[in-house]
Amino acid sequence: MERKSTNWEASVERYGQLLGAVNDLIRDSTQLAKLYEGTNMEFAHFIYEKGLYEIMEKANILEDYERSFEFMHYSLKGQVEQLKRLRRVLQVILIKDPVNCPVN
Repeated sequence: MERKSTNWEASVERYGQLLGAVNDLIRDSTQLAKLYEGTNMEFAHFIYEKGLYEIMEKANILEDYERSFEFMHYSLKGQVEQLKRLRRVLQVILIKDPVNCPVN
């Protein structure tokens, strides 16, 4: 099957759609990370303010909870950074794609 050459306008539109979707993903993932962090900070403040952390300590789950929070928090932040790297790579590919280079 012969591959059809893509014209400049269609190529730019496709890259634009992909970059737009990646930007949406970055925005939503960033919001998710902030919401997760904020919700857990409120929870931590609540349990320490009310002395409820003692119950969690008795059940031997306080340290597990704290480790789980840290793991998820850094995982979400890492995912956002990975998506930002992906966006930068896509932006470079957009520039380097032969379809997008003028013929002189």
